[in-house]
Amino acid sequence: MLRRLTIAVAILAMLGTAANAQNRDRFLQVMTRNMDTGSDFGFVLGATDQLGVLLGIRATYQEILASDIPERADGIAAEIQTIHPDLVALQEITTLSTGPYGGPATTVVANQLQSLMAALRRRGLHYATIALQANADVELPAFDQSFNPFDVRLTDFDAVLARTDLPVSQFKLANIQQQHFNAALVFPILGQAIRFPRGWIALDAKLRGKTYRVVTTHLETLNLEVQAAQALELVSGPGSSGLPLVLAGDLNSDANNPSLTQSPAYHTLVNAGFLDVWEILHPGDAGNTWPLHGEDPQTQASTPNQRIDLVLTRGDGITAREISLVGTTPPGSMQLWPSDHAGVVGSFTLLPKQ
Repeated sequence: MLRRLTIAVAILAMLGTAANAQNRDRFLQVMTRNMDTGSDFGFVLGATDQLGVLLGIRATYQEILASDIPERADGIAAEIQTIHPDLVALQEITTLSTGPYGGPATTVVANQLQSLMAALRRRGLHYATIALQANADVELPAFDQSFNPFDVRLTDFDAVLARTDLPVSQFKLANIQQQHFNAALVFPILGQAIRFPRGWIALDAKLRGKTYRVVTTHLETLNLEVQAAQALELVSGPGSSGLPLVLAGDLNSDANNPSLTQSPAYHTLVNAGFLDVWEILHPGDAGNTWPLHGEDPQTQASTPNQRIDLVLTRGDGITAREISLVGTTPPGSMQLWPSDHAGVVGSFTLLPKQ
């Protein structure tokens, strides 16, 4: 009788251990990172005539190249190596190309995503780009230093990277979707009304039998009415999933600003039931993420005054465990910041169905 009781207790203990192990395997880690083009386009936006715009385009082109995209991408790869997140949401990924005057500008001179993936491979990390959303794609003329005309093309992307070193039985992705918002900024440059689309990426992932949704986006910053409209599209679109949901991205909306008119996207999302993970786990800590430095990535630090890089959750079945900032100091001996934004890493427990 005693032997049978001992066996029964041992079996129950093993079952409990297995259940606890399965719950531990349901830990999800998501990182969001604005990669920073390397320019705020102030030379162009501040121009008052066509010559100023043309000179501004050249200055912006030179500024982006001088920002050292490959080295900055390696800094982000170092962060990923330290953290090993399951998913990495990336915003403001730039491809810069040139070509003859009149186009097409097809000679790639800088590719941030390519630089990042190469840096990850050099570090022996196993990540793949599972979704790539092309946003603004603008080609305009410029002058070189001898005032010879040529074309410059800048293409902006968002992306999601996922680990590829986990077995499908543990980590499986499906239902990958991406779309532009209907609302978009239209800006006049050199007599053209140029549309600057932005979009979102959504995917469903299954972790040890538990399915959840992850969404990333990079909302408009120059026009708050457009930003508010994009936030509403998020709520009614990818954010309306019945699955436990994580929204991670650069929302360009200060979570520490109590004004709906000044920070419309954040308040729209919170009013729709999204929970601010930083506010829950770090109450009273501003957690500001931008700007970390002046426009030149090699300039001295500035004091961040806005929390615009956010991780939010919505729905039952997911609990935030931890959230932290990365990239708040430049790596190594050189004062070269990977981005003017801090990254945010959120860790979650995916709760089993009751």
